[in-house]
Formats: sequence, C-alpha cells, structure tokens
Amino acid sequence: MGAWRVADGHLGISSLIAFLLYAFGLMDPINELSQNVTALQSGIAAAERIREIDEMQAEGEADGLAEGVPSGPALSVGPMPESPVLELKNVSVAYGPDAEAAVRDVALVVPRRGHTAIVGQSGAGKTTLFSLILRFLEPAQGELLLDGRPYREHSHHEIRARLAYVEQDTPIVPGTIRDNLLLSRPDATDAELQQVLHEVRLTEKINALDDGLDTPLSGTTVSGGERQRIALARALLRTPDVLLLDEATAQLDGLTEAAVQDCVRVRAARGAVITIAHRLSTVIDADTIVVMEGGSIRTRGTHEELLATDSLYRDLIEALRIAADPAAARNAPERVRHPLTPAGDAIRGIA
Repeated sequence: MGAWRVADGHLGISSLIAFLLYAFGLMDPINELSQNVTALQSGIAAAERIREIDEMQAEGEADGLAEGVPSGPALSVGPMPESPVLELKNVSVAYGPDAEAAVRDVALVVPRRGHTAIVGQSGAGKTTLFSLILRFLEPAQGELLLDGRPYREHSHHEIRARLAYVEQDTPIVPGTIRDNLLLSRPDATDAELQQVLHEVRLTEKINALDDGLDTPLSGTTVSGGERQRIALARALLRTPDVLLLDEATAQLDGLTEAAVQDCVRVRAARGAVITIAHRLSTVIDADTIVVMEGGSIRTRGTHEELLATDSLYRDLIEALRIAADPAAARNAPERVRHPLTPAGDAIRGIA
C-alpha cells in the first residue's frame, strides 16, 4: 500500500520509511505488553489458589482430641497382645456435602500381625479407605479406632506416627539417597539403612554408585522401580505398626517383585500390612482378602475361599487368566500379572 501511494505521488519515500520504522518499533512493546497481560492473568489465578489454601483449616496438633484427653506419650496405654491394631466401625464418608458416599458402612478389623489385601474394580472405594486410615478424610458416620481408642482421641501426628504409607507414584525429596531414607527416621544407623536396602534388593545398585548413599537422587540416578523400592525401604526403616501399600510393586519387574513380596511377608509376620492389590502376587499371599464393590465391603476371605464363594472375585481372576492354585499362579509367566484395576487410583483429599 505504501509503495502504491508513493508511485501515485500521494506519499513521499521519507514518510513511508518513517512509518515503517515507527511500526517496527511498536511491535516489540506491543508483544511484551500482551505477554505481561497473560502472565498477570496466570498470577491472578495462582493468587486465588494460594488464597484458598491459606483459608483452609490447618491440622493442629490437638485437632480432633476429645475434651479433657491429653495428647502425647502420656496418652498411650499398652495394647493387649491379641487386640486389633486398627478397626473401622461402620464407617461412611463422601467428598462433599452433596456428593454420593464414596465409602459406606465399612466394618473392618486389622489384626496386629498379618497381611490384608483390598481388591475391587475401579471406583470401589479402596483409595478412599486409605484416606480415612491416614486421616486425610474424616468419616461422616461411624468411627475408626487405633489400639482400641477412637481416632478423635489421637492427634493427627500420633496416628501418622504409627503408620507408613507407600503410594504408586512415589515422590522423592531433593537431596541424596541417604536424605530420602532418613526422612522417616533421622536417627537410623548406616547398618539399619543397609538392612532395609537389602530387604528391597537395592544394596548392589546403591553400592555401585560412585558416592553410594550420598549420591544425589534424581530421575537419571534411579529408575521408577528403584525409586519405588527406595520409598518402600524408607517406610520399612520406620518400623510402623501398620504399613500401607498402594500397589508398591506396580513398577517392578518379575524377579524384583518376588523379592519385595518376600520382604512384605517377613514384615507381615511382625506387624500389620494393608495393601491395595492390583496384581495377583499381592493377592494370593494375603492372609485376608477384602473385596470391595460400590464403596462397601462385598466379602472377605482367603484366595481359595473367595474363588469358591464369590462370583465378582472369580470374574476378576478369570479376566486375568489366573490359575486357581496359588502355587501355579506364583509360577505363572509375568504376562498374566496385570493390574486388577487401572493404575490411576491416587490418594484423593491430599492438599
């Protein structure tokens, strides 16, 4: 357009050059202004999220304690040897006042020693059950008991000090492998660190690193399966009363999974282990298998008992072509060991 106007004599060449220089000079400030507007909008949205989090009620040390009941060590009374470590009495919970109950009327007794597996289709309420046990959610009805005492008489810290939780998507903290292990128990000795690493079959891997336990932990240092085993070692180091595993073998190969299952069996002989089970190897070795459906407990029993009595459990097993004989199933090729439910279940309700 400028060249046409110059050719017609309506515009001088100097005026055209001046116009173009002004136009090009304005482009960068206009682009920068638009980028700043976008950044401002993102900042406003982030500030709103920060404000919402700031307004959330924090978990106080004394939250949930019954009036007149002290917290801390003075509260602890030695449990009876045969009493259950954890009990859920007709517990129901929803994720909102108008939401449908995610877990309803669940009654479950967890013995002080042994392995309890929780199975079911996606959306059955398995992860919500863990959220309740970890006190990320408060029940709308019913109550939970730890060593025979209601949760409301314990602080959040007291409850979680007795538990250790290993999730599927295992987070790591900045620092070395030693830092990540000591997160659960800062006073642990090197011998204790080596022991838990041996239990999860990581000793050779860690010792092969140039700096050993003092190697900075990153995505390039260890694989996803090794990171999951580090998290399991961290939980074992804590020697919890109840070990919660949300399919802690999901990212492991067959040989490593078998080794970790041996570790879980040893731990179950000394304390309580509860797993959300997606894989056959976790199911068949459990002392008790709890089948959940629609937020409720459908039935419970051993692998053999449920195969004989429960159609849903049989459907889950048959869909995976799993042998009814546990020994045969353990020796089955790795190709049959697929998840019972999608691996996308993650603990909800965590801020």
